[in-house]
Amino acid sequence: MQVKIKKWGNSLATRLPKSIVELSNLRLNQTVDIEVVEGHVVLSPTQKPIEYSLDQLLVQCNPDIMELNDEDKKWLNPKFTTQPPSKFHNLLK
Repeated sequence: MQVKIKKWGNSLATRLPKSIVELSNLRLNQTVDIEVVEGHVVLSPTQKPIEYSLDQLLVQCNPDIMELNDEDKKWLNPKFTTQPPSKFHNLLK
């Protein structure tokens, strides 16, 4: 498929045909990476990094095999945090 390069302010731009947008799963206002690879302009959708809470990460751990040192126990102790106790506070014993 061929498209024309046009002037847009001080830059050059082109329109992405609907079929290309649909095939590539692009969305309006989505951030993309643009690079030149072997002389070709390549647009790639960026992946927003997934942000996990501590509880979401800890739920993936097996508490039966975890060994905590004194510093770990201090961090998990609810009297030293502003967070409500998690189900992993039983490891403080």
